[in-house]
Amino acid sequence: MPPVAQDVPPAWLRTDQRLSFARALAAARRYGGALLADGVGTGKTFIGLAVAAALQPERAVHVVAPAALLQQWRTVAARLGAEIRLHSQETLSRGRPPGPEPGPLLLDESHRLRTPSTRRYATLAPWCVGRRGLLLSATPVVNRLDDVSHQLMLLVRDDALRWAGVASLRTLDSPAPAGALAELVVTGEDRSHLLPAARERALRPEEPEGSPFETMREGILALALSTDPAIAALLRGVLFQALASSPLAVREALHRYGALLQHARDAGGTAKAMSRHAIRRIVGAEPDQLVLWPLVAQDGNAAELAFEDLDAVARLERIARLWSAQADAKVIALRAAIAERKPTLVFTQATATVEYLRQRLGRRVAWCTGQASGLDATPMPRDAVLDWFRKSTLATDRVAARPGLLIATDVAAEGLDLPLVERVVHYDLPWTAVRLDQRSGRALRLGSRHTDVEVIRLMPSPALEAVLHLQDVLTRKTILPDRLGLGTAPAAPWRLRARIAARWGAHSAAPGIASISGAAPGVVAGFRLHLADGSGCDLVRARVAAEWTDDPVLIAGLLELAHGEQRALVPPTRRTAAAMRSVAALVRKALRSSHGRDFLAGARPASVRRAMRRLLSLAREAAENRNQMRLAALERGLAMLRRGHTAGEARLVERWPELPLPTLLATLGKLPREPSQGAATRIELIGVLLVEPGGILR
Repeated sequence: MPPVAQDVPPAWLRTDQRLSFARALAAARRYGGALLADGVGTGKTFIGLAVAAALQPERAVHVVAPAALLQQWRTVAARLGAEIRLHSQETLSRGRPPGPEPGPLLLDESHRLRTPSTRRYATLAPWCVGRRGLLLSATPVVNRLDDVSHQLMLLVRDDALRWAGVASLRTLDSPAPAGALAELVVTGEDRSHLLPAARERALRPEEPEGSPFETMREGILALALSTDPAIAALLRGVLFQALASSPLAVREALHRYGALLQHARDAGGTAKAMSRHAIRRIVGAEPDQLVLWPLVAQDGNAAELAFEDLDAVARLERIARLWSAQADAKVIALRAAIAERKPTLVFTQATATVEYLRQRLGRRVAWCTGQASGLDATPMPRDAVLDWFRKSTLATDRVAARPGLLIATDVAAEGLDLPLVERVVHYDLPWTAVRLDQRSGRALRLGSRHTDVEVIRLMPSPALEAVLHLQDVLTRKTILPDRLGLGTAPAAPWRLRARIAARWGAHSAAPGIASISGAAPGVVAGFRLHLADGSGCDLVRARVAAEWTDDPVLIAGLLELAHGEQRALVPPTRRTAAAMRSVAALVRKALRSSHGRDFLAGARPASVRRAMRRLLSLAREAAENRNQMRLAALERGLAMLRRGHTAGEARLVERWPELPLPTLLATLGKLPREPSQGAATRIELIGVLLVEPGGILR
């Protein structure tokens, strides 16, 4: 199992949270940070505060979280007596980092900082240099496997796992040892038995014949939209997603596009640079929810707008305006699904759909969007609205007025604790499986007042699914966490490792070689790397074909054979010798990895190589001139360049090739001396298990 800290956890942590606390603390101390990926609603806020307090007991904790969750953090910290300094992720997007005071970092909903090209990432990364802390996210993998590496590298150097064969965290988008990643991504005990059970069902309402739906669908298909195929595909997808949401949503999406066309034509009909910023104004959606968003160039494409769309867009908008005055098939299906009165949370993609549903679902309807919240037509503070669904005890007059239905956009999908909700409805399907988990997690969480929660999905009609492919997209993204060993399936590495440890815990251990009978030959080897910094790392690898692997499924299968074996086998001498030669090759590879040779061979970014060329040239000149002070500063810089970097360190290093010489030398002079890099000084072979298709029983 991954290392655990021996610190006594605070009394306010539950028993089931203590393993995550011990693992996360050990990882943060060793690597500078870790990603706490315990499930939705399992108390990561409490675990994070416990780890931060253990890392730097005398320092206030910097908490960076979505603005909607700051009050929740403030409440929990006050309850525990923890000193925190709050900073919103939205403020990062405006280029303002947290305060300069030292102290550990807790980055809540860290999956929102998985894209290095965003301003919020660029603002936070340099601020994180030299800090320790935790990233908190139940859903760290959103669209791509490297989502995880970008989050980790805010606090962890990219060569942190080189001892385990991972040359750089930047390569996580290719197959990487899932067992090694468990050193940095912490998942604790299985708490599924403590959470409410989910009762899921799907509805697929279809518009009746003669509905305006078919006219709208054909009209959107006929629009030209843009001369750039990627942008045209993106905009068409946005319009179809609005059509899948509600008549009012598609009306507003058409209005935004029509307004842009009108403005461009009035300005002289010139080409319009369709930058990401311009498209975001049109679609009115969070870019992460747009499946084709990565196809749009960062600096914009000079693509002419299709001015011939203007009349067609105006005609479609008029149809949508008339249609939005009546109930469509989808809202009729929702009425039937929630007829049984129980506290219900309905999620939509579009703010316009919140208004559309509020007008058609009767009285006493609470609502919440990114801009406002209220009850029926009356605006109210957001916390007051949410309290109806998270607090059992309210003032008498407010209890009597408590509504049973809350309609919200995804602004309420992260971090909020709504234990009174007994039913969650995905009125619109998002583009990411992460969003589904976050939504359902508002009710499927520890502290729920219910033993089970109903989860309803309203699926798009077959005609829309044929163009949106939402179900295919969600299915593909659902399996991404499993590829990094972060899934909740029984074969997830942390579950398998825990089961193996428990199964063998009662048996005595002895070093050496053992041999058992099996259908095919195989080898399992365990050894310990003793590192230069005094720490140690344990590795377990298996081989059944040409390559060694840390695949926990394969290792578990071979060890299961051993568990059932009552008698030892005497392996053929030649077989034992061949196995030990293979183990020796594995040991040599581990030594190579621990010394960073794979990292040196090509994992360094081009900016680091440029900086190294400049510093080497300056160092040769300083040596020739016997300038010891300058040489010492340059050697510090070279030592930093020879190892991996966090995202913030990498951004600082990018500037070194262009800095004026006095500024560069001053910067290098302030660098701390690099400690030992933790290369292996000795490898201790613990045990080898041979699996023989035939052997001599004794």
